[in-house]
Amino acid sequence: MKKWFAFFLSCLLAVLLTVPAFCADSPAEKARICFGEDGKLTILQVADIQDDALLSYYCKRSIVYAVQQAQPDLIVLTGDNISGPSCRTKWLSEKAICQVMDVFERLGVPVAMVFGNHDDENTPLDKLAQIEMYERYSCFIGCSGVVAERTVGGESTLNAGTYNIPVYESADSDKVAYNVWCIDSGNYNPDPAYGGYGYVLPEQIDWYVKTSDALKEANGGKPVPSIAFQHIIPPHIYRALKSVQGGTPGSVGSGNQAFMLPDGTNPEINWLSEPPCPPSTACEAAYAEIDTMLRQGDVKAVFVGHDHINNYIVPYEGIDLVCSQGCTFHSYNDHHRGFRVITIDKDSTDTYDTYMLSSDTLLREGSRFDAALYSLRILYDKAAAFFRNLFS
Repeated sequence: MKKWFAFFLSCLLAVLLTVPAFCADSPAEKARICFGEDGKLTILQVADIQDDALLSYYCKRSIVYAVQQAQPDLIVLTGDNISGPSCRTKWLSEKAICQVMDVFERLGVPVAMVFGNHDDENTPLDKLAQIEMYERYSCFIGCSGVVAERTVGGESTLNAGTYNIPVYESADSDKVAYNVWCIDSGNYNPDPAYGGYGYVLPEQIDWYVKTSDALKEANGGKPVPSIAFQHIIPPHIYRALKSVQGGTPGSVGSGNQAFMLPDGTNPEINWLSEPPCPPSTACEAAYAEIDTMLRQGDVKAVFVGHDHINNYIVPYEGIDLVCSQGCTFHSYNDHHRGFRVITIDKDSTDTYDTYMLSSDTLLREGSRFDAALYSLRILYDKAAAFFRNLFS
């Protein structure tokens, strides 16, 4: 009898492991994100806030203005939501998260989040503890999701907070018409043979395939159109960019190796201000994520942050690699601060519309007080730059 009971439990566990991440009691399921009455879904991507325990006033106000203007159905924070190196105690890290999430809680829009390479760097508040902080907010619809770890020698990396958000056809429908993947792309590669930034681990990819297949089966055998959000650009970006001779005007790179956006790219809305920073292009494991997505046939675009002053849409074999500029006023940036707005039409889910909201414009066109204060900030930045150049 005990053997039969043990066999039953084993079978039950095997079944449970195949259940998609949007189980009935998950925050994403309870939020029931759906297409609006106009058939549209609007998502606001917020990349690289990367501030310390005291969130910059300018960043805070630009977030508020961006949400007011975009009127999103969902907000996705794509990593480096706080600056771990500036929050070297548990208390400071908690305060940094609260500073960010207090803003979104007041705005009352559902918020999802993925981690970047700086969120848990040099801080005792690890990713799982940080997720518990986010979960204190009613607007947060993410979860710890898939947790994966890789150790090489004495170095290890923990990827946490990989999950999906089903998007329903309408408020009163149970049909999943679209899907949003939220993926932890890691922080740093623990393998000293490669070094550099992290990547999506095999356990995460296995879960993605199972969940994608389950969505496909529930959709009558057709892949459910999807987009993905993560922090670090996949290494495929260097296959998609145009390789040029070093020193070519408009290119980025060093030595004889330089890159430009593909021919025909509109420079007014796409730009490379620094070389993209993916995982090591020599690390074969880092290619598995996009290669798997191409085989599954559901993901139309992968939206990332990480490279604060880059902004582009570059196609790669049917998947758009989309980098969005950061909104930070704390870490490095230039006048290219802002937020990406993404709109999906229920009648045309194989594509999307997108545009950027400039922090500069949002603050200049905000309240008179914010506009005046921001003008003083710009004057200060120019004066500081002048004196740095004068004495350098």
